[in-house]
Amino acid sequence: MQTTSHPTWIEIDLAQFKKNISLIKKFVFPAKFCLPVKANAYGHGLCPIGKAAEEVGVDYLAVAHLKEGIELRNAGVTIPILVLGAIHEEQIDDLIHYDLEFTISSKFKADLVASVCKQKGVQCKVHIEVDTGMQRTGVRPLTAVDLFSHLLSFGCFNIKGIYSHLATGDIPNDPHAEKQIEDFTSLVSGDPFEGDPILKHLANSGGVLFYPNSHMDMVRPSLLCFGYKPENIPKELLEIKPCFSLKTKISYFKVVAGGQGISYNRKYITGKQTRIITIPIGYGDGLKRGLSGKATVLLRGKKYPIVGTICMDSCMVDIGDSEAYVGEEVVLIGAQGDEEITLMQLAGLCDTIPYEVLCFFNERIPRMYKDI
Repeated sequence: MQTTSHPTWIEIDLAQFKKNISLIKKFVFPAKFCLPVKANAYGHGLCPIGKAAEEVGVDYLAVAHLKEGIELRNAGVTIPILVLGAIHEEQIDDLIHYDLEFTISSKFKADLVASVCKQKGVQCKVHIEVDTGMQRTGVRPLTAVDLFSHLLSFGCFNIKGIYSHLATGDIPNDPHAEKQIEDFTSLVSGDPFEGDPILKHLANSGGVLFYPNSHMDMVRPSLLCFGYKPENIPKELLEIKPCFSLKTKISYFKVVAGGQGISYNRKYITGKQTRIITIPIGYGDGLKRGLSGKATVLLRGKKYPIVGTICMDSCMVDIGDSEAYVGEEVVLIGAQGDEEITLMQLAGLCDTIPYEVLCFFNERIPRMYKDI
């Protein structure tokens, strides 16, 4: 699968993505399933992933901001969409117009929304966010009941859910995660939430895997859905695999004598005569300059090092005495032959988490989708 618009592309295996979703759905049943698709669906493509998730039976999508919700609605997505991020006064009209469910975390925001609803004579769908230990956003548990009563007093709020977020859910048996689950469970098990049909949701990917008591009415896994899993995963989820590959094609080939500097500042000097290929991907596409001299690529099923400083639009690879032709496929993330370069490996080289690496690769790189 290749694209003519750019010789570098991201390949998304939608069939594997849907399989991942189906496995997780079965694992968390009867809890509902909310898929976060913020940040361009973690680099996988917001609208194609949102539509594929809807096709495979996800109950909700979650986004960070209004703009992402509008894009999904304009693409024809009809299932509920929850805006997780803080809302602003000028966004309220569009949040209601596009039938987006959004987060209320203070009486101040509630009053702003109620004023718009009163002017328009409409209701809106909201969720209450509770801060149980992330210290980012959300109302404190002690004041959540007051906020709930405040929302009910207006008569214009259709309260769909109440939720919190785990700060250390990816760590098994973590005391802080256990305390967050305990505090949230205590809150939603008491008045006025006990017995109320609103959705109680807390579990992210780590919560799904390691804290079954966090599943509640709905789960919100993200990275797990895209195939990235820890080693100690439940056997029911072993067939979850990544669906993201990053590929390009050789744009130039040359033989370089020994003692020659490669790229800016000549930080790599050839030790002997060698063969250098140039591939059309650089930091302008999201391939971090800090990977210079660290990352490898796959060519004909073998690994070769990226050498010299990564440029804005290209980088160079030393293939030694091996052969290569302009136009041949090169893999930067994914498998080729019996070898594989994983996202986890690249994240390790960047001293960061897989989420960030996925978000590196911008819209200059086209996404190609296969569903077979």
